[in-house]
Amino acid sequence: MKKLFLFLFVGFGLNACNQQPPQPLAADQVNVLVGNAGYVAATGQAPTAATNDDARVQAHLAYAERQLRQRPTAGLSPELTQRRAHLLDLLHRYWVAGVFPRNYDHPEGRRPCFIDRDGRLCAVGYLVAETAGRPAAERINDAHQYDLIADMRTPVLADWVKTSGLTRAECALIQPTYGPPPPTEADVKSYAVGSALWSGVNVMLGAANASQFNRPTGGKGAAYAGILSGTGQLLTGALRLPNDEQGINWSRVTTYGTERNISYLNIGLGTATLALSAWNLISHRNAAQQKTTVGVVNFPGPAGGSGLSLTRRF
Repeated sequence: MKKLFLFLFVGFGLNACNQQPPQPLAADQVNVLVGNAGYVAATGQAPTAATNDDARVQAHLAYAERQLRQRPTAGLSPELTQRRAHLLDLLHRYWVAGVFPRNYDHPEGRRPCFIDRDGRLCAVGYLVAETAGRPAAERINDAHQYDLIADMRTPVLADWVKTSGLTRAECALIQPTYGPPPPTEADVKSYAVGSALWSGVNVMLGAANASQFNRPTGGKGAAYAGILSGTGQLLTGALRLPNDEQGINWSRVTTYGTERNISYLNIGLGTATLALSAWNLISHRNAAQQKTTVGVVNFPGPAGGSGLSLTRRF
């Protein structure tokens, strides 16, 4: 059972490392309608792991603006035509400024974000706030913060679209998706310090467990502590290990790489501590079962006498 206990823990850790994140809403596409066409048009190549996410969003919005300005407006009234032109001017001002929201709540993949926790508006949210007021944008955000335009059912948005000179499909063309925010240098530093301290504890636990192999008494406390601590460090490393989809969306590849290296260290050291601790428990059981005892026995009969007895339990 002890060996099975070890294999179950190690297998669980490796399985956690290999789990794939849920399928992102828009995979690696910055827009659900035209994908990365804007970035490709601007640079002549597809985005890579080193591509800044803000640069991707900015290229897409510039592309969307060009596409919308080229579309005919013959079917619109003069008032709506003027309103549409004003909104496209606002869109131009928005993407040039380059202040975009962050997808804080969906690390598994790209998502739209109408208004993020820091108050930054998406492109459509900015257009709504500039023309209908910030409260209108916040009401839309309350109901549909991470939704696609096609899935938004709030009357506030429907009424705004009717008077904007844009169609709902054109608003969907504007709407970008955002990757998870990159870890800050402070986040990575904190993770590194915590991992270093945890690694020191597990190195000591691993050494304590290794020194107790085949001893029939003592050492079980270190074994149980090592199993708990090793499992914790292994799972922490697995959960913090960046995957390839996240890497494509993150802007600071150096901090991304540092976090990955720290995570590999946590996974490796946690697994080693777990294995040593579990094996210590197994060796204690085997040693206890093979215990040798020495005793004194008295021999009955006229001759009498006494002697030593040697007992070995297998």
